Amino acid sequence: MATSQPAGAAAPAEPAEPARRLWLAELLGGRLVDRAGERLGRVDDVIVRLGDGDLPPVTGLVGRIGGRQLFVPRDRIADVAPGMVHLSGETLNLLRFERRQGEVLLRQDVLDRRMIRVSTGRLITARDIELARNGAWHVAGVDVSPRGVLRRFLPVGMRSHSEQTRTFVEWQDVEPFVSHVPTSRLLMPLLRLRRLHPAQIADIVEQASHEEGEEIISAVHADPELEAEVFEELDTEHQVEFLRDRSDEDAAAVLDEMEADDAADLITELDQDRRLHVLSLMPAGKQAKVRALLGYNSDSAGGLMTTDFIAVSEDATVGQAIAAVRTADVLEQVAAEVFVLDAEQRWCGSVPLVTLVQHGDDERVTALIEPGQPSLHPDDDFPEVALRMADFNLTCAPVVDDDNHIIGAITVDDVLEAMLPDSWRRRAEAEGD
Repeated sequence: MATSQPAGAAAPAEPAEPARRLWLAELLGGRLVDRAGERLGRVDDVIVRLGDGDLPPVTGLVGRIGGRQLFVPRDRIADVAPGMVHLSGETLNLLRFERRQGEVLLRQDVLDRRMIRVSTGRLITARDIELARNGAWHVAGVDVSPRGVLRRFLPVGMRSHSEQTRTFVEWQDVEPFVSHVPTSRLLMPLLRLRRLHPAQIADIVEQASHEEGEEIISAVHADPELEAEVFEELDTEHQVEFLRDRSDEDAAAVLDEMEADDAADLITELDQDRRLHVLSLMPAGKQAKVRALLGYNSDSAGGLMTTDFIAVSEDATVGQAIAAVRTADVLEQVAAEVFVLDAEQRWCGSVPLVTLVQHGDDERVTALIEPGQPSLHPDDDFPEVALRMADFNLTCAPVVDDDNHIIGAITVDDVLEAMLPDSWRRRAEAEGD
């Protein structure tokens, strides 16, 4: 932190001063002294403003003088050292400190609280916070080592960190929770969350408290597609938890963005008096798909399948089949297989996408169908589905009705998900770097 120059005064021609680093633990409880070195009080907290660039700038301190908390703006701070802050100027505003909109207190709002480490998709806890100065002071990162807590029991002058013992995470790699901050209207930025896979975001939500999870879900709400993908990855308990307080209209909007099979599974978990109303609020097309899936046992092929798939006629060429893949709005797992239909719209075989790209555009797709390919019936139970797909090395299998018309598809990830024990689904530790 540096003393501000009077308006209109020319800045002295001095060489750029080297960056300095300081830990929050080295400041808290430190002495506030005037220009003559006389003690005025102590440092209670450090004030920063989130959302102002990647590294939050320090805007001032909360000092305690004579039992009163005061605001010390950064332009009144002449120098900062471990255990001591030198003030500039002749006077200090003695009005009691009151939080302003958007201000975050590092000790009260961030220290010992959990945050997201974006590079690993894990929750970590800030045991100490590093400040750095390169022109102005800003937050540089956090120490997640438990030793950060122990250092606070030491005298202020002995709280420095050893490079060998700290576990440092740069601030650009973390996303703090802010919903608990009084007067803060900040929302968790979506930009960093988009760097995570939806499954990682779901893992974090499941590890977090309800308030923390709600903050994440509120952030991804700005991106309906991402929100739906996160909901698809959440376990049933958390899906219901975060839809419980939403209106039926909001719940229907989330379900509409989800894959039809996942939406059907979730709608059955809603309170019974909400199900029909939520379903009726969904668009007609998605509603019809969900209603069709609700007629099957969840442990059968019909309950596992998605109603989305790619199909071409038996007289189609390889080029036409690849064009169908390009324009299809389906999951990439479903796009791995193109189904072939005869003149009566019955399934007559499947061709993997990789096979299509290995052949010329003018070849007929029927010439590429391997003999003896299996299909699944919606009433097939899960063991039959899993065995059939394993025996024939299928990544995407057609589900056909009694007349051999395709009604859906099952992908290998659906089978794997159904096979995984609940205890394996969310094994990540709630904390760690």
